[in-house]
Amino acid sequence: MPSNPNLLRIVGRVARELSTGFDAQLKSLGLTSARARVLLLLVRSPEGVSQAAVTEFLGVEHPTAVRILDGLEGLGHIRREPAPHDRRAKLIVLTKAGRPLAEEVGVLTDRLNAQLMEGLSASDLATTNRILAVLLDRILALKPLNDDETEGESAP
Repeated sequence: MPSNPNLLRIVGRVARELSTGFDAQLKSLGLTSARARVLLLLVRSPEGVSQAAVTEFLGVEHPTAVRILDGLEGLGHIRREPAPHDRRAKLIVLTKAGRPLAEEVGVLTDRLNAQLMEGLSASDLATTNRILAVLLDRILALKPLNDDETEGESAP
């Protein structure tokens, strides 16, 4: 099996640089990466999402997600509503005031994606997606079964 230690080094560097660059753009909007990711999730889910879905999407523990949501709610960007299917659950929805900012995050994300993918062939992108999906599956397979103590954020 071929080995390419540079590949993982480059993938790691790409992830760090993407995260750093995206965070700088988000800062100009007054957002952290985690808050922006929640807004992006919500603008693409107009019916709202469960608090559990936000937690899973962010890949953080429940208390961390609650703090992120509390911050967004305090800024007036989101609200928690009783879920129609389960009165114990909360549905997270964008407010009228939060929608323009969430849409701006969506535009920023789409623009960044277009800039980075410009000039790459469909075949190259398909191959890259396939390889990265395999690597991600293998990385996830290495994690312990109960990995509840890991918190993390990542770029879009």
